Amino acid sequence: MALLGKILAIAKGGAGIVRDGERTVFVPGVVAGETVEYSISGRSRSVLQGKLLRVLQASPQRVEPPCPHYGDCGGCNLQHMSYGEQLRSKAGILADNLRRIGGYEPVSPTATLASPAERYRCKAEFQVRDGAGGFFARDSQRVIAINGCRLLPQAVEQHFLSQRRLTAQCAKGRILTVSNGCDLASCLETPGHGEQWLSSERRVRFQVGPHAILVAPGNFVQANRFQLPSMLGLLQRVLDRERPTAAADLFCGGGFLTLPLAACCQRVLALENDPGNLAALRGNLDLNKADNVRVVQADALHAGLPGTEFFVVDPPRGGLSPRLIAALAASGAKTIVYFSCDSATFARDLRLFLDRGFTPDELQLIDNFPHSDHFEIFSVLKRAARRNVPGEDIVMRKA
Repeated sequence: MALLGKILAIAKGGAGIVRDGERTVFVPGVVAGETVEYSISGRSRSVLQGKLLRVLQASPQRVEPPCPHYGDCGGCNLQHMSYGEQLRSKAGILADNLRRIGGYEPVSPTATLASPAERYRCKAEFQVRDGAGGFFARDSQRVIAINGCRLLPQAVEQHFLSQRRLTAQCAKGRILTVSNGCDLASCLETPGHGEQWLSSERRVRFQVGPHAILVAPGNFVQANRFQLPSMLGLLQRVLDRERPTAAADLFCGGGFLTLPLAACCQRVLALENDPGNLAALRGNLDLNKADNVRVVQADALHAGLPGTEFFVVDPPRGGLSPRLIAALAASGAKTIVYFSCDSATFARDLRLFLDRGFTPDELQLIDNFPHSDHFEIFSVLKRAARRNVPGEDIVMRKA
């Protein structure tokens, strides 16, 4: 049955919000303010899913998607919006999650760091099935063939897509790539057969300000190569202002955020659990002659924390944990720089920080993922006047 509705806003996940009486329906492929005809396509976790049938009154911010694979490929979900509208939608998603989940209302609109909308991705992962490959289809494990991707650096697109090099002879696997825009490293991973290198280089060098990092295809690196200087600059500004003598980086990957800490502090603790990232971290510290960093292989969610005033946390999409947040509060931390790639888990964690006497001193949206609803959040959490909080005596034991 066809229904009519007006799109009130864009929700996390990229779908538009429609009110149907007391029901909320999420309709993909729309722009805020549009009047659309839709149908109910299903229910997921007590949420009604809609299917767009027709746009009756289009937004002036609706554009023709530039990619021919849009709608089938699962990589992008906002290409039907102008880039300015994408940023407005993301700011709305962040504000809604902060208010609804975090119980926090920013005193002013959140600043946004925009990005070039094409050729920005540092890393890509191609799925290979029976000698052919591409990307997963939307909401599916089905692999669709891709002959071009505007998000990838030309070095990656030309090597694997334009020249149709995705022809590895394997029944099932994936090709991992990393590129700084000029250089490329790539390998094929197949179940039971390990890695097969497809490039002469096994690591790619990124020069960000005074710091150099070497990244292999399997290492973590922030997704947007154009935003690396911006992210480094945000952290550097806080360091220049506060001048901490000691700091800890709890989810440090290959050391992108550890290096500016090492350059500014007398001593740094770096926690990383993944063996590949750990090797990259140690190599990058040596490369940059950062000999004041103590590296510990540990899961930051469960490891012991030092008594220091300055922390940097850049966790995976699942965010922190109540136990870690309690330990950060008990550690004597005065400043926590929190980079997050998920607004819902960030808002959840922020509520716990607020309960323990921390308040956001800075908050910015970093658009690391143009054409999708994902984005990065930069926040500086400062401890307010000291007060007793139940459970704040919880301290994590060393791993």
